This record gives sequence, C-alpha cells and structure tokens, in this order.
Amino acid sequence: MRVAALALMACALAACGEAQQSADSANATSSALEGPNKTIGPDGAAGLTSALPMDVAAISRAAPHFAVAEVQDQVEGDPFTAITLSEGADEIFRLTPTADRRRVHSVVTRSPQVRGPAADIIGEVRFAVAPPEQVSFCRAETIDGAPGFACSTAPNGQFWRVYKLPEGYTGPSAAFEEIDPDVLHDALLAEMRWIAPRAE
Repeated sequence: MRVAALALMACALAACGEAQQSADSANATSSALEGPNKTIGPDGAAGLTSALPMDVAAISRAAPHFAVAEVQDQVEGDPFTAITLSEGADEIFRLTPTADRRRVHSVVTRSPQVRGPAADIIGEVRFAVAPPEQVSFCRAETIDGAPGFACSTAPNGQFWRVYKLPEGYTGPSAAFEEIDPDVLHDALLAEMRWIAPRAE
C-alpha cells in the first residue's frame, strides 16, 4: 500500500511539473509573439487612442515595443518637434503635435509594414479598391511636392487615406473635383493618418 501511495504521489508531482512546464512554455511563446502594434484606423494608431501629452515617456508607455524618439520636423516652413515610433532602422509612425505643442494631434505612417482598417498597404493599394463609405469626403493635397488627395468620411474625419496621383499626370489637380476620374482610380496609397480626438 505504501509503495502504491508513493508511486501515485510521484506520478502526481510529475504531472504537475509537466503542467507547469507547459504553462511556462505557453507564456514564453505568447511573449515572443508580442510586438509593436502596426495598425491604424478610425479608432487609433500604434495602440494610441487619445490625445496624449507630446512626451517621449508618455508615448513609450502607450506604445510599448517601439523605439520612441524626438525628431525635428517642419510643415510649410513652420518648425516643430515630432516623435517617431521605430522598429530597428525603420520608422513606422510619426506623431505631430497640436498647435500649442502640448499634445498629440496626429499619427502618420508611410510604412508598408502598417495595416489599415481594410488591410490597406501603403505603396500597394489603389483608390479604386477603397471602401466607398470610408472615402466619401476627399480634398486635394500635395505629397512630397507631387499632386495627390486625401480622403475620409467627413471634413472632420479621424482617419485619412492619402493618395498620390500616377507619375507623369499633368492634368488639373488643384481641387479634387478637377482630377480625371480614371486617374483617380489609379492613385496609389502613400500615407495613412489618424487625427487624435481633442483633449478635454
């Protein structure tokens, strides 16, 4: 009887050890699968969902697994400090500040590693396949000196797809309505942009 009891106890301990080992292995696998949030859409970008302080420490807490750094940037000659979210040598997202420079205004990506709400991939997806209800409002926009346009659900939309017109296009582009519809369909996704909600 005593021998049998000892055998059962040894078996139970072995099973417990195997269960613990399996749990540890699962946790390690789960941890290994964790990584930067490379998504963007109407509800946020890179895991950010609110107008956080424009501060490296605050952004690092909200977007773990990214290398977070300040960089100098400018728009139309107006200089400001932006924050980049990178993985290795690749910049994945860039955060721009509000007019008072205190909070995040927008999160922008030009990285093909990022996925939009319709599995959008920068440099691969054309305007022709964009979900119509998500691009119902469009306006002309210049991208790196080239003609293009940006689209959202409304003038105050929180998620924007930015397209570049085909290379060599020389037709009207000052207003979205002036662009040749056939050319519009071939415009290539060049950027995605999330606008943070206003901080209360």
